[in-house]
Amino acid sequence: MLEYEPNYYFKGTFMFEDNAILTTLSDKVNDLITKYDELCKTNEELRNEIVTLKAQNEAKSNQIMRLEEDLDKKNTEADDVMRKIEAVLGR
Repeated sequence: MLEYEPNYYFKGTFMFEDNAILTTLSDKVNDLITKYDELCKTNEELRNEIVTLKAQNEAKSNQIMRLEEDLDKKNTEADDVMRKIEAVLGR
């Protein structure tokens, strides 16, 4: 461990430097805490957006499924009509 011998000439300078270092470290810690809080808020907003987008995706998937079912039904109806037309023309 490094130890300093008392040197009264520099004692005031060291104390000032210690205070300056503590102030700088305190400022940096406060900046980090602020940044952390901001990132937590952003993270929460993004999580909420993901939940919303998942719900929208589910709704769109259901809508697509219904439209595909309707399309299949319409295609079946069109095939039935075509068979009837062909039956009438084929007579």
